[in-house]
This record gives sequence, structure tokens and C-alpha cells, in this order.
Amino acid sequence: MSCGKVAGAWILGVTLAVPGAQAAPFLSRHARPATPAAPIVSGSDCVFDVSVLPVLGGTVARLLPGTNGDVVGALLDNGAELVMPPGLAALARGLKPGAKLSVRGLWSASEHLIRAFALAGTPPLCAIPVPEMVTAAPPVSAQGVIERLLHDGDGAVNGALLKDGTVLRVPAAGVKSSDLTPGRAVYASGAGYRTSWGLLVRVDILGPSRAQAMRVSDEPPIPPGAAAGSPAYDELHP
Repeated sequence: MSCGKVAGAWILGVTLAVPGAQAAPFLSRHARPATPAAPIVSGSDCVFDVSVLPVLGGTVARLLPGTNGDVVGALLDNGAELVMPPGLAALARGLKPGAKLSVRGLWSASEHLIRAFALAGTPPLCAIPVPEMVTAAPPVSAQGVIERLLHDGDGAVNGALLKDGTVLRVPAAGVKSSDLTPGRAVYASGAGYRTSWGLLVRVDILGPSRAQAMRVSDEPPIPPGAAAGSPAYDELHP
């Protein structure tokens, strides 16, 4: 199992002090866990043995949608951000604001971030790998003040939460923008969904205002010219 660095390194074996969390032994980054003679957890759908990971979690303050509008994370009432792999949230019954959520995962103190690998339980529940959906989301836009930045499972910034609850998911081309700063007013547009957990915007245009917004999409711009399939599309011009 591998994980990315977040302003240093992920910490394995450090438990977040939240209700329901359990202590776990500390393993240095050079330590190797003993190889079990037999599977520790029977009946689990997890490919890897997640029982070596600490139990982390807390009370859900709000759920966070991913780029397809499905739940891929949560903000806990202690301020921590929890990131889940696609499909894991669907396995958590009664997952909603106010519900208790416990996962097996890693804790990044520098980012106040939990990377979940499985739902805690006996046996633990892991997400079944699902292909990424490609959907034609309708155009949407949003404007407001950034409350906090959001992250992916490796701790890299991939969006922001506005104070009105809107979630912006920003491509790599836009995450270094100075506009993506907590406390700043921002305008964003692109494609997205109005979900049960708030408006989601897959950002293509970002800026301090609509008049000053610029393209930040990772996709190359559509070249000018006739539409594909039209008679003029096959014409060659010197």
C-alpha cells in the first residue's frame, strides 16, 4: 500500500482524537509489519489487510461530492476532512450530517486530513473498484467566499468549499491560482450538478470576479473552425 507525501509524510499508526477512535501502535516510516501466516480478517472484500491501519473518524458535519456528484468525502465536526475512494460512501448505511463515521485509514496532521481505505467494522468494508463515469453535466456557475480548501487522497488540493456550501472541484491547472485562497471572493463556472449535499462545480473558468475569470481547464481548447461532421469540416485550407 502506498501513499503520497503531504508537507512531509503520511503518519501510520497515529489516531485522531475523536469519539470512537482506537489507539494503534506507532510504526516508523522504515518499519515493516510482520507478514501474517494466515489472513487476519476473514470474510472481508478488501484486497489488502487494513486491520493494521488505525480507526479514525467522528461525526459528519457535511458530505462532499466529487466530480460526478457522488459522495467522495466528508467534513467532520472536529474540522477534519475525510477523503474516501469512489464507491466507499455508498456502503455506509445512514451516512448523513450528524451520523458517526469510522474508517480504517491514515491521518495527516499537517493537512488535518484523513485518507480512508475502508469502513471500520468486522469485517471492514472496502469499495469495489468502479470505472470513472464520463457524464455530460449541465453548465453551472457560482460566486462566493472560499471557506476552506479541499483535497484528494494524496493530500493535493483539488477544490474548495464556499461559505454558502458550494463545492468547487478544480483541475491541476487551476489549483496554483492565487484566487484559490481561503477568505477570498471567487467566481467559478463549468459543468456540475445540484446534489443533495450542495452545488458542485467542475471548474473550467476561475477568477476573483466574472469579468476577471480565466480558463483553468486541463482540457485543450476547442480549435476554431467548422463542427466535426459538417461538410466544411473536411475542407483543407492553405
